[in-house]
Amino acid sequence: MTDERFFQILEAYGADPARWPADERAEAEAFALGHPDLIADAAQSERDLDALLDQLIEPERASPLLERRLLAQLPVPALPSWMAPSAIAAALLVGAFIGFASGAMTVPGDTGDAIYADAFTGYEQDWTDWLGEDA
Repeated sequence: MTDERFFQILEAYGADPARWPADERAEAEAFALGHPDLIADAAQSERDLDALLDQLIEPERASPLLERRLLAQLPVPALPSWMAPSAIAAALLVGAFIGFASGAMTVPGDTGDAIYADAFTGYEQDWTDWLGEDA
């Protein structure tokens, strides 16, 4: 076992070997016995933290009857009847706008061809309009 892995186990599970993962416990205990000077400070700080955590008292949970009575006294928020249909209508309008606008927002793949087509398509018609029907 590497010292890095041992310190990960020590930080995650505490100083008590009974809490360490069962498949790594034997290796970790052997590492601890083989390197007491390396782990002394870290093990002591983890023991102190374990002692503090063991002193914590679990709060008592309220009885289910009391919980129901307290929840029954809370006011129920009333939503106006127009909110849900308005939200649906707004979503539909935004979706329709994005759907129609997405065609105008797309850029053609080859803009050079589009510019050429815009510039030279229908030029015969333009000349006849300018010169008249005789041209």
